[in-house]
Amino acid sequence: MGQTSRSYGIPEHEATWDTVDYLLADWARERPDLDFSPLAVVYRMGQVRRLLEQRMAEVFARHGLTAADFLVIVTLRRAGKPYRMPQARLMNALGLTSGTVSLRLDRLVKAGCVIREPDPDDRRGSIIRLSESGLTLFDAVAPEHLANEDRLLSALTADQRTELAGLLRHLLVSLESPRNSPDAYLGMSLESAHVARSLRTAVGLSDTAGLLVSTVESGSPAAAAGFQRGDLITEVERVPVSNLGSLATMLAELDAGESVELVVLRGDEPRRMTLRRPLG
Repeated sequence: MGQTSRSYGIPEHEATWDTVDYLLADWARERPDLDFSPLAVVYRMGQVRRLLEQRMAEVFARHGLTAADFLVIVTLRRAGKPYRMPQARLMNALGLTSGTVSLRLDRLVKAGCVIREPDPDDRRGSIIRLSESGLTLFDAVAPEHLANEDRLLSALTADQRTELAGLLRHLLVSLESPRNSPDAYLGMSLESAHVARSLRTAVGLSDTAGLLVSTVESGSPAAAAGFQRGDLITEVERVPVSNLGSLATMLAELDAGESVELVVLRGDEPRRMTLRRPLG
């Protein structure tokens, strides 16, 4: 494949290619004007998820469950004794609509895995409780499921698993809804890099990766440093930064009175700013 192979990190020997390498090679040939490099990550993650879910479903099926069923049981079990929660809270924890969670619970109630009880604090609501049968089922399935997951990761060493988990954490933190924790950023609330790029390009600013300042608390260290809403943090101590977790870690490691230098874009004008952790 020559230069085409190198452009997307496709291995030299075709015997080591995966399905995504073939896809990238085809697009490099058909549309060399487009950058398909995001597919190397995004599409590959999708393929991995699809194959993992297929193999994990085999374990659940042996116990008469689907992955969705088991997730309900897991959510109730990890809540701790007495393994119960309001249906609305369970719905939010699972990220489901009211109708979808009701159908899923109907199936588990019929199977005897969970019990639906009246909610004393909400006449229209229900409390969902894991039954003794459901708890026994969890204890049977969980070890088998975890052992299966461990086998599915056999191609990775322990160090590779740790590295991959860290990279996925960085990505997931950037995609999940940001937690309202301005203290972690010394008085700033920030938007992730992908949100920052979208918002900046929408108003004609450069498509630059970084962390976008959405609010600055009055009287905070960030306010004292001169940060403003709309500033884009691109570097910390000359190191590019585009991950919320990385910045939070850097700031958490500052001792009282210690400062750090950041580069921000205000509009498209670069500025150097000093952020200091207050004493006491």
